[in-house]
Amino acid sequence: MPFLPVLPEEQASADIRKIYEYVTRRWGFLPNYFQALGHDAQLLQDQVNLYTNAMNEERGLPKIIKEQIATVVSAINMSSYCLPAHLEILGRMGMDKSLSRRLSIDYKSAPLDPKVMELLKFCEKLTTNPGDMRRADIEKLRELGWNDTAIFDAVLITSLYACANRFSAGLGLTPDFD
Repeated sequence: MPFLPVLPEEQASADIRKIYEYVTRRWGFLPNYFQALGHDAQLLQDQVNLYTNAMNEERGLPKIIKEQIATVVSAINMSSYCLPAHLEILGRMGMDKSLSRRLSIDYKSAPLDPKVMELLKFCEKLTTNPGDMRRADIEKLRELGWNDTAIFDAVLITSLYACANRFSAGLGLTPDFD
């Protein structure tokens, strides 16, 4: 049970229900995260726009790598809400369960492309030691072949899940999936 009430679809106004329907179409389910924002239509719409565009639009990184970043960051932050959601999403995207579990437990042991592994290490540093970030961290990713748009996406996703992990923990959101 969340610490503060969420706004379930059946109790939502027509305007909020419309946003919920959009989320369900784009995400394949209605996350409790968005229902927690349902009490404020503007905040809900802003968050839906930000997260949906960041996670679903392929500017610099493919969706699967964005989900891997969300999973690794949520695991580092020990998010009992976000981690199950992103493991479920990775499964829906066709990722083998054993691989997604490794991402959530010890991503460095996962059999990933070395270039992706270095990107995840960058995201780990940004998550655990943001004050230690240096231009050299970006330059290393560029040397590996990541372009600025991909690096921007990695920073954005890492930062968004720092927020989502803390928001969901602070509200005591219950996982969408077991």
